[in-house]
Amino acid sequence: MNSEDIIVIGKKIKMPFSKGILARSLTAAGLKPSIAYKLALEIYEMLKKENIKEIDKDELRRRVYYFLIEKNYEEIAKRYLLWRAILNKKPISILIGGASGVGTSTIAFELASRLGISSVIGTDSIREVMRKVISRELVPTLYESSYTAWKVLREEIKDEEKKYIIGFERHCESVLVGVEGVIDRALLEGQSVIIEGTHLVPSLISNKYLESPNVIFITLTVSDEKLHKMRFYARGKVSNRPTERYLRHFKIIRIINEYLVVTSKKKGIPVVENINISKTVEECLNIITEKLKRILEMEGGRVEDVLEESL
Repeated sequence: MNSEDIIVIGKKIKMPFSKGILARSLTAAGLKPSIAYKLALEIYEMLKKENIKEIDKDELRRRVYYFLIEKNYEEIAKRYLLWRAILNKKPISILIGGASGVGTSTIAFELASRLGISSVIGTDSIREVMRKVISRELVPTLYESSYTAWKVLREEIKDEEKKYIIGFERHCESVLVGVEGVIDRALLEGQSVIIEGTHLVPSLISNKYLESPNVIFITLTVSDEKLHKMRFYARGKVSNRPTERYLRHFKIIRIINEYLVVTSKKKGIPVVENINISKTVEECLNIITEKLKRILEMEGGRVEDVLEESL
């Protein structure tokens, strides 16, 4: 540690004050990153000016809260304390679903960065694990893509759209066994996790998870077909994913997108239009914040009480 560092004292560890970590926390509360870092720097300079060498984590949180109030960011201050107070006590599992190409992985990693959640798991990875324990002969749809699983259905289905959706559902069912296992393990260990991917189908996930106060489900969509298609071209430039294969099956991907939107709305799961990353992240953060407030209310608490305890 540098002799000039301000040391933040937690319950179990001591660590140098980090302007970057504080800026991420302020960004999660709703500030623009540039403003968040500027305020984090001002807070650091304020502590240095007071010649503070060590500061308790709770005291730092209190000072940040009142600093934001002084800067006329009252709502940001409240959300900052709410996030810190609840996430430190309650593990949450955030599910970010949506059809291929709508941006679930991008938004999941942005949310993880904002919220300080270190574990982000893609359902594609869970699918690969399930393929190791379930044979192709037993579940052939698992070995196809979400948009080609209809090709190996054993029954004949004349309605094309119905066939695509049934194939998609059969493909996802086995993956969801792994997804639910990950959620169970994370909650048991008291760890927050973000799970993202096209296999998160609201109509197939057990109500146990949909109704859990600790599980927050959000479905992303891109209503504009041209924009959705352009996402595959853009993604192909920065990854090894087969752009042409996605585009050959684009019609089916659009059918799956609509199916996920409709089933999400039926289940009361919020659907977020992912056109602009910043706006999407902000909307997702608002959804998560409201869910956390409901957790407090269900337990007989109030946001005001949590803020008071934190101060």
